[in-house]
Amino acid sequence: MTATRTVLLTGASGVVGQAILREPPTPGLRIICAARGGAATVPGADRVVYADVAEPRLGLDEDSWRALAAEVDVVIHSAGLTEWGLPAERYLPVNVEGTRRVVEFAEAAGATVHLISTAFVAALSATAPAGISPGNVTTPYIRSKLRAEQLLQDSGLPHTIFRPTNLIGDALTGWTSRGQIVQLLSDWICRGRAPFIPMHQDNRIDIVPQDTQAKAVLRSVELGDDSGEFWVTYGGEAMDMEAALAVCAKHAAGQGRALPEMPIVDPDTLDPEELARLPKMARSYLSVLRDVSEVTRCSGGVLPTSMPLLRERYGVPEVEDTLAYQRTLEYAATHLS
Repeated sequence: MTATRTVLLTGASGVVGQAILREPPTPGLRIICAARGGAATVPGADRVVYADVAEPRLGLDEDSWRALAAEVDVVIHSAGLTEWGLPAERYLPVNVEGTRRVVEFAEAAGATVHLISTAFVAALSATAPAGISPGNVTTPYIRSKLRAEQLLQDSGLPHTIFRPTNLIGDALTGWTSRGQIVQLLSDWICRGRAPFIPMHQDNRIDIVPQDTQAKAVLRSVELGDDSGEFWVTYGGEAMDMEAALAVCAKHAAGQGRALPEMPIVDPDTLDPEELARLPKMARSYLSVLRDVSEVTRCSGGVLPTSMPLLRERYGVPEVEDTLAYQRTLEYAATHLS
């Protein structure tokens, strides 16, 4: 008979947390969800506790903190501030100090930690082919996630690190608990509002279904893995911008719209004065596309990937990214608009 292990899931209300809780129950795993605000129930959770990684002792009193530590065998740390473009100090309480408090908790519990980071840390590697601009909208977020990784690595705790690229909806249904930047930008493009697409040559558009990440981390817990760094990306299999725009055109046609021609432009050739004449939303979205393209270029144009290993070791299904992207757009159009 399989012994039951108890998992503390932080960030239970986030995209990754919700995707994990939607997966079929894993035999032998009991999931306690850390929820802010004292939520009584969380679908898919075996139990819910009030806990906030931004607070000392996760917001618990000393006795409750120690009692919880005595129960927990594994921590899946998916809590994080993922919004881009905020000042660096905004990311510290949750992404950095929150990870420090999770490490302290895991040390008391004797628990393995599975950290959800980001594939964009590749852009900050010492071997990156180019340097990321200080003004890049993603830079403060990426630096906070890299610091979180370093805290966990320096702790000496048994751990894994999962580095997903931008996540989209469920591979089969397109479902997501909330809209993210991919859905927002895609909707804007599919409405024909992009005058052009800023993208460095040979970059891949690497987006991954959220259930791919959920399946991988749950299987890692089930197998008792306590080491490894996994890039949850498509890497060389990822679609190029032409393929992504073809999906957008097909989706737009299904909505009764024909997309105008949208040339792909090297971001380094953009004229600031021309950008300044565009509507505010267009400037904002084009800036995000430019900055994400820069991050991808700084990562080599093709993100590192562990997808073959994730499929072999963790049984992650092989899903065509263009098809998953199409399902995400369909779901978003129906449920998130």
